[in-house]
Amino acid sequence: MTTATIEMPATENAAKPERTKRRRRFGRIYSRKWASGRRTWAAVWFCRVERRRLTRSFDCEKDAREFLGELEKRKLAAVYEVPPTIAEATREDEEAAAASRAPEKPPIPALVAYAEHVLTTRFAPVLAAGTIGVYRAALRAWRDHFGERTLDAITPAAWAEYRAWRATARHSTHGETTKPVGPRTLNADLQCLVRILNEAVLDAHLAANPLAGTKKLREPKRPRRYLSLDEIERLLANCPKRFKPLLTTAIFTGCRKSELVAIRWHDVDLDGRKLTIYRSKTGTSDRLDLHPVVAKELERMKRKRPDATGEDHVFLSTHGTAFVDVRKSWNAALRAAGIEQRPGLTFHTTRHSFSCWFLSNGGAVTDLMAQLGHQKLETTQIYAAAVSERRRATVMALPFGGTRKRRGTKPPAADDTTESVAAAS
Repeated sequence: MTTATIEMPATENAAKPERTKRRRRFGRIYSRKWASGRRTWAAVWFCRVERRRLTRSFDCEKDAREFLGELEKRKLAAVYEVPPTIAEATREDEEAAAASRAPEKPPIPALVAYAEHVLTTRFAPVLAAGTIGVYRAALRAWRDHFGERTLDAITPAAWAEYRAWRATARHSTHGETTKPVGPRTLNADLQCLVRILNEAVLDAHLAANPLAGTKKLREPKRPRRYLSLDEIERLLANCPKRFKPLLTTAIFTGCRKSELVAIRWHDVDLDGRKLTIYRSKTGTSDRLDLHPVVAKELERMKRKRPDATGEDHVFLSTHGTAFVDVRKSWNAALRAAGIEQRPGLTFHTTRHSFSCWFLSNGGAVTDLMAQLGHQKLETTQIYAAAVSERRRATVMALPFGGTRKRRGTKPPAADDTTESVAAAS
């Protein structure tokens, strides 16, 4: 008996291919309709970090699916972190928005209060007392005109209004209110205001100085007064005794009043005949030669004050303190000398007189520059122009009036200048 073999189809004998394993879905999304008719979508997933089921709500289904997709990517990349709650996300958004906003600027201070602070803390320690006095006079006027105006209210138009008002309003501590305010005072007010606004720019109260480049008023030049030799002798012979040492030193050195009243005994070298002067205007110091007349006055004062220390002031007023204001003593000296009627004579006239007589006596302009403590030669040239012998010789040689004998006479030659000057003199 023959056995039949049944062959199975090849497809049935072949191994069945493995089915792709279905990946488990990460989280799920469901929607909810509220009584008000609003519909929201919630993303739900199991957090293995906190080991509990978490839920986040969204206003649309697309946002919910994108949120779950992003979480799944982070999980597969092993960088999964628990997303913040709605309250935490809102707080983080508010903090980010606050950080991105520009910081709030502090309120802009008032001009008068800020100027008072700057004058006291910044200007007073480094500027001369006279300059601070001028600035405080301007501050009194600002207080009456600007009041509580802030720094940003100071514009070129506001300055023009103030200038017109200030020209008719004097704020003097001496009670003088009838004398009009001149261009010199208005320019000093402008200078002070510009410096205050520059400080405000440094403190970030203003972006720029609104008065930068403002032109000053033209000031009338005051004539320089000079004392003759006879007037100087009368001043020294008739001035008050307490004032004579200071006046003598001023006439024979040409120093400023502020430099003289600051001299102390350690600045005086009687043996070496030297005097150390501190230039408060330029911040320098010089050692000047003592004239025998000045040395004699200082030696006399030293004998009268044997207990004086090196820190004591040399020149003392009738109150026994250092000179501050010399106007009363100066006016008394003018009256005693009989020249109080001459207009424009101030204590600074001694400096002008010294300069002119120094050059007239044959001194060099560069030596006078060092003696006066000038920083620029052009300043000293003013005195040189006042005593120019060459200019004087040219003027005296002009053939005007009686010096011209007939029409057509030619001007004298350069070689005849000396003879012409001698004849005219």
